[in-house]
Amino acid sequence: MPTALIKRLSLLLGIMLGAVLVVHTLIYLIPGDPAIMIAGDYANPEDIRAIRNELALNDPFFIRYLHYLKRLSVLDMGKSVYTGAPVTEILRERFPATLALAVIAMIIAGITGITFGIISAVWKGRAADYLILWSSSVFISTPIFVTCFVLSLVFSYYLNLLPPSGKQGMNPLYIILPALALGSRSIALIVRVVRNELLEVLRTNYIKAARSLGFHETRIILVFALKNIIAPVLTIILLDFGAYLGGAVVTETIFSWPGIGRLLIIALHKRDIPVVQGVILLGTFLFLAIGIAIEILQGVLSKNSRENAPA
Repeated sequence: MPTALIKRLSLLLGIMLGAVLVVHTLIYLIPGDPAIMIAGDYANPEDIRAIRNELALNDPFFIRYLHYLKRLSVLDMGKSVYTGAPVTEILRERFPATLALAVIAMIIAGITGITFGIISAVWKGRAADYLILWSSSVFISTPIFVTCFVLSLVFSYYLNLLPPSGKQGMNPLYIILPALALGSRSIALIVRVVRNELLEVLRTNYIKAARSLGFHETRIILVFALKNIIAPVLTIILLDFGAYLGGAVVTETIFSWPGIGRLLIIALHKRDIPVVQGVILLGTFLFLAIGIAIEILQGVLSKNSRENAPA
């Protein structure tokens, strides 16, 4: 286990160095002088020089890259071109909103997806099964921005039950619509995985033996069968959670949710390159870290399954 963990961490470090290189070159893909593009056509020479100094544009590319790595080693991502605030501070202020949205979205997706997946498997071939499968297909194939607008139209405009956008302190009503929209695709995926895996497990001799011993069907499904499909379900939940932590750009923008996804759009619009670089690097690191956590968790679950297997 320690050797495997070291290998995974080394792989994470290598990927992050590559990601830093890619993100660092973003500024040089802007046509023309990046400092002038960021400052605007009417900026004075002092502002342009300040931006060039902030982004170290006067140094050779390799020197700039090494300098950027050195700053990142002490969690220094530079300062915002427009506000002058450190990028790490901006991310620290914005990330809790994204974390809360991702957590609520995955709680909704996990509970809803597992529940309807079980119902679909138990009632296979019935009207409820077809309705659940059809609904999951709609959620998977519908673009997220359409889902956002439909939910807002129904629950805010017509029913007037939930606020359409924004965030107001700790009021939980504001997070329901963006969390539901964000978790809609995860719900559909979890439903299908739970249904298909559960149908396979219910046909095994292990379950047939439990039924022959007189166990109640509810206990067979919720205790004996469900624990055998936990690995693929957890994989989907953690992967989507890692993606959401990187910033749900569309959802946060439509619902004006003050997370790092909306921050990325604002920074791109203003050409605030240090902030854009910071958001992308944070999202990349979180997604890769979640991927390593999934591998470790799968190894633990696989080991426990082998140890608990009958001789």
